[in-house]
Amino acid sequence: MYPRDIRGRLSAMLVNNGDFAAIMGGAGLALAIRVLASALGYAVMIVLARWMGASEFGRYSFAVAWITLLAYVATLGLPGAAVRFVAQYSAAADWPNVIGLIRASSLIATGCGIAVALLGIPGVIWLGPYVDAGYVGPIIVALVGLPVLVLGAVSSEVIRGFGWVGLAWAPLVGQPALLLLTATAVVFTTHGLTSTMAVGAAILAHAAMLIFQRGVLRARLAARIPSRVEPSINIRLWVGTALSFLWIFVANIVLTQAGTLIVGILLTPADVAIYSAAAATSLLVTFILQAVSALSTPKFAALYAHGRELELQKLYTNVVRWTFWPSLAVASAVIAFGAPILHLFGSDFTKGHSVLAILVLAQLVNTVAGPVTNLLLMTGYQVAAARAVGFAATSYILAGLVATSIFGTVGAAVALFGALLIANVWPAILAMRKLGIYPFVVGHLQRSFP
Repeated sequence: MYPRDIRGRLSAMLVNNGDFAAIMGGAGLALAIRVLASALGYAVMIVLARWMGASEFGRYSFAVAWITLLAYVATLGLPGAAVRFVAQYSAAADWPNVIGLIRASSLIATGCGIAVALLGIPGVIWLGPYVDAGYVGPIIVALVGLPVLVLGAVSSEVIRGFGWVGLAWAPLVGQPALLLLTATAVVFTTHGLTSTMAVGAAILAHAAMLIFQRGVLRARLAARIPSRVEPSINIRLWVGTALSFLWIFVANIVLTQAGTLIVGILLTPADVAIYSAAAATSLLVTFILQAVSALSTPKFAALYAHGRELELQKLYTNVVRWTFWPSLAVASAVIAFGAPILHLFGSDFTKGHSVLAILVLAQLVNTVAGPVTNLLLMTGYQVAAARAVGFAATSYILAGLVATSIFGTVGAAVALFGALLIANVWPAILAMRKLGIYPFVVGHLQRSFP
């Protein structure tokens, strides 16, 4: 196909599909943020690994993996409910429910974060004698900052529900930048950086970005919503829906973080460092899909709510087709240059090249069917999606424990590949059966499905 033909097809697609055109127009900003955030976050990981060394960096990564998992548990699934209901309420100018949802979700999430932290700190102290002593300090510091992470997760998804992706994703850029500045100050002051110090710096960076984010959100809402609006509270609906999202969020975070946790439990902190570096590198494959998905996910909810099924199919097909092929190109480049990329972390990290190749292929699986789980979440099929993703996460834990104990970090990577295959194929089948949406990137696969 000639470049002129490609340009013609793209132009026709944008003209004939207004929703996709709007998303692709906004995706420029989202993609720029994602690229900048990925590059900055990756650079910060490299710097921290070099300053701390493999073992301390492994302990830092282990603590971050644990706190990320616990933070999503503590949200009760409210981020997913927030982006769905805010998109629906704001489209209908239902401001009482918008204000009520924001206030209620923030208070509930913060309270749950505090409760988990209060329970977790004594638990870590009690388990201290049975684990690597270097894990205790950073995990306790991370638990102290848990409420900040929980409120930040809810706030970002509330903002994304309005379609303000720039503000919603601001912490993706600001947090690693502030972390790097804080860590640099610590290194020059103390001439060293431990995993506990690094986790503390990360929490402070999250807190600073949360204050900024909430301040801008408050200002935007004041300009958009009448000042005398009385909030409407529907806790039963919001929390009930959120709990369906919770299992999916926990399952997804298990698919993202369980490898690091399993390696940390069964192997050494140095192995954790190598696996974490490979896992972070593999995520570069998905940033294009994440950028477009951030804008398209609220649109899924709006189109479905208004019964515009044909437009929903067109939108989803375009999202998948125009995100898979660039992701494939990125995956090929990462695999080809994996060894020199990992060498940036230190000479010991090149041992993870084979792990990186497997993890890249695993992440590429995520792009074949697009954001199909998000599609189910935004259209009321969160329970069915939860079963599929939950089964994949459970399988990953069981297979990961066995495979890692036998084959080391390679086994953990292979287990993730299998789990992500389940986590994408099963929801894709659900989308075809329940919504009539055909999610695959290859057009000729679109046929009737019972």
